[in-house]
Parts: sequence; structure tokens; C-alpha cells
Amino acid sequence: LVVALAEHWAGHNGTFGFNETKEYPDWVNYAQMRTLLGAFGVVIIPLAYLTCRRLRMAHNALCLMTRLITLDSMLLAFTALALYCLVTLVGVYAAYDTIDDFTDSCMRCQTALKRLLLRATMLIAVPLSIYVCIFRIHYAYQTERGYGEHEMPVEWQAQLPKNRYNCQPGSIAYGASLKIKNEQLLSQTNVVLQSTRSTHNQTVSCERVITGADWWSLCHPSRFEILYTNDAVEYVHDGDVLVVRNDISHKILAADGLGPGSAHVAVFGNNTAIDDALWKVEIVANDIPAVGTADDQDTRLVHPISTRFRLRHMRTQCVLAIAPNAGSNSTQVTCVPPNTKLAKTNGLWRVELNVDLRLGFDNNMAGKVRTSFFRTFLAQQRLMAKINSGLVEADPERHDDSTSSPWEWPLLLNPMRMTKWDSDFLKGFHLVVVYEIGNPLLWWLSAVCCTVFPMRMVLHFAKQKRQHVPLSISPNIARGGMLWVGWVLHYVPFYFMGRVLYLHHYLPALYFALLLAAHELDTLT
Repeated sequence: LVVALAEHWAGHNGTFGFNETKEYPDWVNYAQMRTLLGAFGVVIIPLAYLTCRRLRMAHNALCLMTRLITLDSMLLAFTALALYCLVTLVGVYAAYDTIDDFTDSCMRCQTALKRLLLRATMLIAVPLSIYVCIFRIHYAYQTERGYGEHEMPVEWQAQLPKNRYNCQPGSIAYGASLKIKNEQLLSQTNVVLQSTRSTHNQTVSCERVITGADWWSLCHPSRFEILYTNDAVEYVHDGDVLVVRNDISHKILAADGLGPGSAHVAVFGNNTAIDDALWKVEIVANDIPAVGTADDQDTRLVHPISTRFRLRHMRTQCVLAIAPNAGSNSTQVTCVPPNTKLAKTNGLWRVELNVDLRLGFDNNMAGKVRTSFFRTFLAQQRLMAKINSGLVEADPERHDDSTSSPWEWPLLLNPMRMTKWDSDFLKGFHLVVVYEIGNPLLWWLSAVCCTVFPMRMVLHFAKQKRQHVPLSISPNIARGGMLWVGWVLHYVPFYFMGRVLYLHHYLPALYFALLLAAHELDTLT
């Protein structure tokens, strides 16, 4: 969001993709963009100074990666701000005081819980609220389509102008082409066909790979062999008995009875018995806002996205559902007894996309579909985690000298080149080659301090055990312990990540390491 603000401030219209092989156009004021982003790097210096003052230490600062249009300057600035707020509003001794509160026999349990709640509010609730509010603002001002919107929940996509989920008709009619999704599948997963060797039928499954055979129509039992292009619009109601036809193969969804209340599901040719292909629509929930036309608000009709329904097989009375292995890439569709837990959890369906040439594509679903902020928020968190974990090397066998391992970072063994410098790339360009490397003395000193400090802490506690030093918590240990824990939390998790890693991933941890080094030097002097 801040990068987008910088682009907007600099007059960028969003058409230049910042391709490293192209020159900047005249209308891209990259210097002005860098000015705003570089301001975050400037903020690191006073925050580090004020943090050291609060910790009663000498001045130390960190200001790296702030000249480029990257996220690192903001990440470092907010990390520094969080640490400053921690030592200012909560105090260095928060963790130790919490332990003392519950071990102090003179303090009432109610008082200790109140103090714990206050600290938890300052350390957890307030930062989390700020984080959530940023996304709330983002969604409120996201009124145009953008890259990656197809990964978001369809309820949110339906609010965007010109999005395919926004332009669809608000009610389902017989003969319309539909994409149907099971409620248990959180991603963009539709019911599609998997061809088998049999020439008479095909199995039905839910897949995350679109094969083209994922379009279905709801048809009258007596008219499922014809197209409804020129027919009058007739909407599907709760309780209707109909036939589900695949638009690609023109075969119909049917079920063969396996036992009482259960059946095998497949699509068959038109020569199948019609009794095996009759399904009853049972609306379970219709979450429709009070906007739109009377048809849009009719709870007896099936609406895209908003209506959750079951399909009950008329002959066997089983319910169409997905198999329990809903987490795999291909999930078989079956028919289960209606009163089972599987029917209630895996037997709910909804129409995600409704295409009807008779009703056109100029509809507006914005406001006609209820959106859940927290569902959208959690979906985006999962998406960001998925994208981050998917950033792996395209060719693991080919060495990339810009990548590095976490164990190399504290020792500065593999500095990072930020721009290309081969002759073919530099020809005709007036560029400054950026090479990311820190001050080796500071990096090595901070690495030594982060390694030695836990040993010094163990030695201090051993002296306390033998009563060689006072049993009260040492201010130096408390201040240094907080900085060391911050370094560990920002550094150790990278050892468990499978994504590609670079030297600048160590910068937030380096901020704590340098502060710890300054603390240790201050202690020695």
C-alpha cells in the first residue's frame, strides 16, 4: 500500500511494470518514488537512537536497503517502531514482572491477571488491531480490478466492477451455464469431469485444475437434450426436480445405487434411465442482502454465490457430496446417505458463476452478495503464505550467487549483488551497480555478542543460584535478554523456510543484533 501511495504521489499511472531490461519512461518519476520510500530508512535512525536512550545505552543505528523501491525500509522502520513502543509503553521487565506477579504470594491473583491482561493488550491486541485495520482500509479503497484478484474469495470479487463474478445475473435460470463449487473446498475449485476409459460414462470429481469440462446446466427432466437459448427465462426454485447436464459432453449426472441411501456418481449418455438422473434442489441457506429486484431478494430462488443447497437423488434419496479426502488435488464426488455427518458437511454446494446469454453480462452483483471481512482477511493471509512459500529456485541444480543460507548472514560471507552488471545489460544504460554489503566489523561484532550473551546469561543465573550475586533481576540481563530474544525470533525461523533466501532477510534481526552489541559494549565500559 505504501509503495502504491509512492507511485500515485509520483504520478505513475500503473502501466509501467519496472522491467529491469527497459529504460524508465519520462513520466515515471522514480526519484520522487524513492524519496518517500527512503523516508522510512531515515526514520530508523531516530528510532534506534530513542530506543538506545530508553535502554540507557549509547547511540547505534541501522539504515540499509532504503535507496531502492523495496519493502525492506518499511519493514525495518516498523520493526524499530515496535521495539521502541515495547520499551516505552510496556517496559523492559514485562516478562520478568509477569512471572514475579504470579509467584508473589503477597499479590492477589486478580491483580496479577489484570496486569497480565494490560501487557497482553499492549503487546498483542494493539499491534494486531493496527495490522487488521490496514487491510480494512485496503479493502475499502480497492474498487478496481488488480493482479491476483482471482485468488480471493468470490464474494469479494463480486464487488469489483467488470469482474466476471460481478457481471453475472443474480438468479439461476434453467439452461444457464454454471460453475458449481462444494463448500468444503476453500480455493477456486469447481466440479469438473475426469474422463475414464469407458465410452459410456465419465467419473465426476472436484479439481483445482480447470479442464474445460466444469460447466453445467440445470434442465427440466423432459427437456434436457435441448438448448435453452431462445426459451423464456424460468428460474430454479427450492424443491425443483431437475437434471444436471454437462455443457461440454452433453451427458447427464446420474447415480447407480450401491446400497440403502448411497450411490456411485458419474455422467452418462442420454440413453441412461431418467430415474437415475433426477435430482431435487434443497436450499439450506440463502444469505441475500435486501437490495436489488424482487427476484434478487426471493429466498425461494437459487442465487449465485449466496445460496447454499443440496442435491438429493430422487430414486435412492442420497445426497450429492464429495469424498472425505477434500484436501487432495482431486476429490471424488459420491452420493451419501442424507442423515449422515458427511452429507451435512460435504454435501453443501453453491453456484459460483452464472452465465446466461438471455440475461446478458451487464449485471452488477456489488451489494447483492454479503462479504465477510474476516473471511477475506484470512483468505489473503493464506494466499500470502502460499505465495511466500512458493518462492523457490526455478532450477535447484543451477547456483544463484545472489542467494544465501541463514548461517552465512551473521558472518557476512555472501554479500548480495542487487543489479546486473554484464556487458550486454549495461550497454546503453547509465546505471549504478548496487552491491549489498554491510560493515564487516559491525556484523562480526554483533554475531559474537549474540553468541556470547546466552552464555553470559547462564553464568549469571549460576551465580545467582550460588548466591554470588543478588537474586533480583539484573537490569543488564533484562535489557540484553529482550534484545537477544528479538534477534532469535527474527533470525531462527529462516532455518525452517523452504523459500529462496537473500542477505537482506537478515536485516530485521541485524537491527536487534547491533543494539545488543551496543548494549554489551556499554556494559563493559
